[in-house]
Amino acid sequence: MILRSRRIWQFSVLVTSLFLPLYPILAEPEALNPVKAFYGYEDLLRMAEDKIVQETPAKAFDFLIKAKELNPDPDYRYYNLQAQAHMKLGQVFDGIHAYEESIKRKKDQLDLVLFVADFYEKEKKPRESLYYTKFYLEQKPKAKYRLYLAAILSRQLGLETDYESYMQILESDKTFDSEKEALQTSLLKNIKNRKWKEADDLSLRYLVYFPREEGMYETLILARRGRNSELLEQAYIWTATVFLKETRYFTRYGVYLQEKERYLEALSLFRRGFYNLLKYDPNSDAKEILFLVRQSYANLGKDRDTLAIDSLVKDFQNQKNLTATELENHVSTYRKNREYLLFCIYWFSTRDTDKTNEYRKRLRERDLEFEESEFLRVMGPFADLPQDL
Repeated sequence: MILRSRRIWQFSVLVTSLFLPLYPILAEPEALNPVKAFYGYEDLLRMAEDKIVQETPAKAFDFLIKAKELNPDPDYRYYNLQAQAHMKLGQVFDGIHAYEESIKRKKDQLDLVLFVADFYEKEKKPRESLYYTKFYLEQKPKAKYRLYLAAILSRQLGLETDYESYMQILESDKTFDSEKEALQTSLLKNIKNRKWKEADDLSLRYLVYFPREEGMYETLILARRGRNSELLEQAYIWTATVFLKETRYFTRYGVYLQEKERYLEALSLFRRGFYNLLKYDPNSDAKEILFLVRQSYANLGKDRDTLAIDSLVKDFQNQKNLTATELENHVSTYRKNREYLLFCIYWFSTRDTDKTNEYRKRLRERDLEFEESEFLRVMGPFADLPQDL
């Protein structure tokens, strides 16, 4: 009996030892992901692309997520697909950021580089646009249109040395110098005959050979206005940039923005026009530009600033007979008005250094206070340029 019990115990130990290694196998298995199990990285990219082509971009992200799990540092194709999906969903900035990641991984995607550069130019972000324009020029150093854009963007950022360098490269090409007069005649003929597209194309083609020829910009603006082109604003920006010290081009661009009911942007242009007038042409008649500043304030519902400009017009006209006490009394009434503070800096600059510095300080404090409400640092392509005397 004892012997039989012992045999049963030995058998049970043997059976247990045989099945112990199988315990993990017999335990509940880890959940299996069928997508990851049956498809590789390349397959998942193809499936994501199919969803984008089939106009179901939201579903593409499911496959892209799985692809990144398999390859935590995906290649440029992954980011291109991610960008396309974002773009189709209307998530434009997310799409652009994805394209930027793609360019980091494959630098010779030149069409993509230009796409990103042009996007940022259109968004009036000169710093970002210049970065990708320069990136392109590193690989295509003789691309004239991009050299021209690099010049424009550099000047908008206050990089005058770079601006001059790019302009000189363009002007060193004398290929069409002998045809300059004939070209101007042809442009004017197209404008006269209302051949807007021909005038636009011709102006744009030869602008890079005559980048500081005022007539080229005049015809470009007229042609684009005549054909109601969506690129008209670009022509105004280029013109105001090249002729940065002029008042009239900022005025014309500002009027265009008023027509579009973009009143705060228009105000920023008229302000720069007034700044140019004080800095470069102080003997000119300020009536028109101050009228437009006043109109912008009225459109924005800024009643106190509107009244300030009425007072400022009188002081500007009477500035030779104006006394310091009178001016300070007036500006204290409208102490937050930017144009009055700017005028005080100009007026005291030849009379009292301490007062000049005091009003410079007040202007900085005023701009800091209104930085967010007036978008002073982000308003338009000229936001990076100073506007203090």
